[in-house]
Amino acid sequence: MLKKFLTAALITSMLILPVSSVTPSVYGEASAAGQSYLPGDVPAETDAEESMTPALHALVLAMLNHDADTFDFADDTLAWEGLYNMLSLYGQMDTRSIPEDGRLLMPEETVRDYAAALAVDPELLDSPPSAIWDRLNYDNVSRCYTVVCGEDGLAQVRVDSLTPTPQGCVLTGALVYQVDGRTLAKFQADLHTADSMFGYQISAVTIAA
Repeated sequence: MLKKFLTAALITSMLILPVSSVTPSVYGEASAAGQSYLPGDVPAETDAEESMTPALHALVLAMLNHDADTFDFADDTLAWEGLYNMLSLYGQMDTRSIPEDGRLLMPEETVRDYAAALAVDPELLDSPPSAIWDRLNYDNVSRCYTVVCGEDGLAQVRVDSLTPTPQGCVLTGALVYQVDGRTLAKFQADLHTADSMFGYQISAVTIAA
């Protein structure tokens, strides 16, 4: 019980840090080919391990925060929190976002690009639930979402295996706390190829016991 409490406190602290010049290291690191890519500018040939790191990072954080072993894509609160994590942690690196007083203004089209990485019914994403209005909301005037910026340079996704399937691949890995190398969670995700910004869509995520 104490371990779960400490992990939850750690996850919460990662998402309330103020904006700084430090971006999440997991997406800024060089790829095996010696290149790095930003959301919104991911080449089609980029592999699942590189392109889906933001989505996996975001969903696992949301699952830990809700103490969920399986990501329920029909749960609008959980789906929106996963999407918020993606936007707040990685949207700062998207050239289409506009920084404004510690927040980001992100056009509807941009948010839909991120949401396409999740196998979520579009009707669930009509509007953010009231539980996250303090972090993410929709501005009718600018037709943009306003997103409170987050920072999580302390955690990193580690990919352990990537197994091809007819639909895409199954990826296993862990979310690792970089300060002391602690494993916050081990997970498995089913990825399906998709004609989208990230090239794949997450259809299932489970956290190992």
